[in-house]
Amino acid sequence: MGAGSSLVATPMGYRANTLLPSPEGAMFKLAVVQFKVPGAKNGGSDKGPDGNRIDSIPIANSIIKAGGACDLILFDSEKNKDDVKEFEALTAKYDALVVRINPGQLSQGTAEGTQARFDDLMNAYIAKGKLIWSSPKIQTQMGAKDALVNIGSLNCGLKDTFAYYTEEELVVGFKKTCAFQPRVIKQNRGSAGEGIWLCWLWDKASNTKVEIYPSSEFGAKSLGDDDYLKLMEMNDNHVEYHTVKEFMTFCIKGPAGEGAGEWKSTFPGEYLKGGKAAHGQLVDQRLLPRIDEGEVRILMAGDTCQMAIHKKPMGGGMSAVGGMSDYTYYKPSDKKYQNLIQKLYADIPTLLPSLHLEGEPLPLLWTCDYIPKNPDNWPDGPYARNCPDEKTEYTVGEFNCSCVGISKFQAVCGGEKTLADVPDEDYFDACQLTDLMGVKAIEMLQHAKKK
Repeated sequence: MGAGSSLVATPMGYRANTLLPSPEGAMFKLAVVQFKVPGAKNGGSDKGPDGNRIDSIPIANSIIKAGGACDLILFDSEKNKDDVKEFEALTAKYDALVVRINPGQLSQGTAEGTQARFDDLMNAYIAKGKLIWSSPKIQTQMGAKDALVNIGSLNCGLKDTFAYYTEEELVVGFKKTCAFQPRVIKQNRGSAGEGIWLCWLWDKASNTKVEIYPSSEFGAKSLGDDDYLKLMEMNDNHVEYHTVKEFMTFCIKGPAGEGAGEWKSTFPGEYLKGGKAAHGQLVDQRLLPRIDEGEVRILMAGDTCQMAIHKKPMGGGMSAVGGMSDYTYYKPSDKKYQNLIQKLYADIPTLLPSLHLEGEPLPLLWTCDYIPKNPDNWPDGPYARNCPDEKTEYTVGEFNCSCVGISKFQAVCGGEKTLADVPDEDYFDACQLTDLMGVKAIEMLQHAKKK
């Protein structure tokens, strides 16, 4: 994980492929924390042959260029099998840690409880006033399935987003929400799409989808037990048709429940089983039909947008998530998404409190993925494609703050290539983001020091 200080001249300017020397007498000392998965080539598919994530050195150098001191530190699972004393001795002197460990890696080939012990140390550091990007709590709560429930009243959220923990909440809530707009119902267990249902109102007589929903405003009407639904489960995209009552029965009592009808799903329903303590929960979100037009990723460094990226699914796919997409890049000043970015800025002061994260610093690198939608009162309904850009609204579908990769650096990871193999054009383009991260890291430390 060594350091060097050589700069390489290129037609676009000087670049640093190794760690720069830290300035003498820097006010703040930081470290970029990494981890090598035992037995994995390079220590993981996110790294080069030198054991570094390709984006780690540019992040550390950005902090150095912003006036801080920064080292690269390795969490060694062999030296921290039973406790984290060795790692604590390495890191106690720093004012802040930038953790660049992919989710789940600390549980690969390590002693049981390694992730928990690492998180406990990070939380202990936070209690002592150190800044950790991103903290365990931030990663858990910004990425949770019910995060969108908590931001329902913000510009980036939707008020008809709910979490259900009881039968009454589910039945009353779903009948109200599905009378308003198509839905996505998500269980709180599993990760392969099982128990995630897309729900549309369906006209059984004509065998066509209902274009205009009963409620023009949320809460105006509720569905009845016999209203008919088209349902698609996201684990295998199979389609079923059921009444509202049958779907509610399946969600609560499973396919064997009285009145559930016949189900093709290979999973057992009963999503509320065990209650909240056992993660028995359903999240009810609006299904936004215009998602197939693409999503807009807002790339943030702290409180500042560095870029907006339009991701459009290729080949007629429904979503840009998990598939091949075409990318178009926009500066924050570009008119197309300027209003969207300004609305996000307006939300930032209340975003973390809304997620029960008062007192936490914003992630150093994070993203918001927005989905386009028609206004709720659009005369032709949610499916219509005649809503112009200036009237199109956007809502967050997901936050990501868990070791967000910097794509133009990470494009060369996993094999024999290192940071030196990143083309000059990509290097300097990606450094615009890392340089902003360095500035924001020092700003946040200065703000914390004033408290």
